[in-house]
Amino acid sequence: MSISTIYILVAAGLLVFSFIKNREKTTKALMVAGRVALMVLPVLLFVFVLMGILEVFVPREVFTSLLGSGHGLLGIVLGELLGVFALIEPAAVFPFAGFLHQSGASYGAVVGFVMSAILIGIVTLPLEIQQFGARFTITRNVIALLLIFGLGLVFMVAL
Repeated sequence: MSISTIYILVAAGLLVFSFIKNREKTTKALMVAGRVALMVLPVLLFVFVLMGILEVFVPREVFTSLLGSGHGLLGIVLGELLGVFALIEPAAVFPFAGFLHQSGASYGAVVGFVMSAILIGIVTLPLEIQQFGARFTITRNVIALLLIFGLGLVFMVAL
């Protein structure tokens, strides 16, 4: 039995338990879950289409040469930059990161991509500057990039 099957069975069991305990709250929870799914599914579909297009039109050697272990520290930096400019939701980051790794990206570059895509967002910079000020925003992003680079380096050496 696969882990996916186990997750589905556990979720179904919990759903039945919840429905028996409180039908009204369970219905409300399902409506909220449906709204969230409608927001996330288009993004996931876009990412899967993008991965398919990249796999067909971009040779594996391109990913390996730019993000592979042979590219060293620059591969981590390029992974970070890809993550900073990736305008995808966190739920779609991991499937795309898996695609990058399967396409030849090193673990260091993948860590750089994942962490920077989640922690640093070009789109949210104006709002962050408005809420916290430019000095805080720039300092936080620079420190985050340096820490992500260090973590990518650890993964590159360890794996």
